[in-house]
Amino acid sequence: MSDKEVVESIQFANHQPPPEYLKTDTGQLVTPEFLAFIQQALSGKLAESADTAELDPQVRALAEELSVIHLPQWHSTRSPKTAEPTVTGMKQATRVAEYLVKRGVRVHPELEEIRWAATPGGSPGAFDTGLHVTKDENGEWPVPDPESFYDLDDIQINQTDDGRWYAVHPRGLSFEAATKTEAYAGVVDQLRQRIEQARQEP
Repeated sequence: MSDKEVVESIQFANHQPPPEYLKTDTGQLVTPEFLAFIQQALSGKLAESADTAELDPQVRALAEELSVIHLPQWHSTRSPKTAEPTVTGMKQATRVAEYLVKRGVRVHPELEEIRWAATPGGSPGAFDTGLHVTKDENGEWPVPDPESFYDLDDIQINQTDDGRWYAVHPRGLSFEAATKTEAYAGVVDQLRQRIEQARQEP
């Protein structure tokens, strides 16, 4: 069967040509639309396209807020449960934003009470829980000290089935070692390096 040849190729009326593919640096074949989606996910903003470039500025501002939403820690008044900081988003953010703008909803930066700041040296914006800040006594938005992002109390240490210890920090750091102390010290050293690096950035 492997030596058979194609004598005739038939295309049906509803035939769609295959999409154009681009080769990534790692050799994967992907569509331009997929690349734009990944770019949006990593930046936490809407991908630039002909459609979004022509959007009303109010729609674009609202769509960017809705596409990736960084939620702070939340305490319920009716329950002792606390929700941890998380990142979520809304599908069809542009369509929803267009609808909401028509309904009278606008982004008003002058009414902003809290602001999200990305973790220095952390994960890309779409996956980063970051940190929320409020205005200082002068009404200015403070630039948080990098150390406030990397709390030592957030380090969790567990022992694996083979007896080794694994320390993890929610800002994307981890260290495995033979002892609990070494694992903890390994993550602390990574935190120290991240903090020093963030303080040197302009």
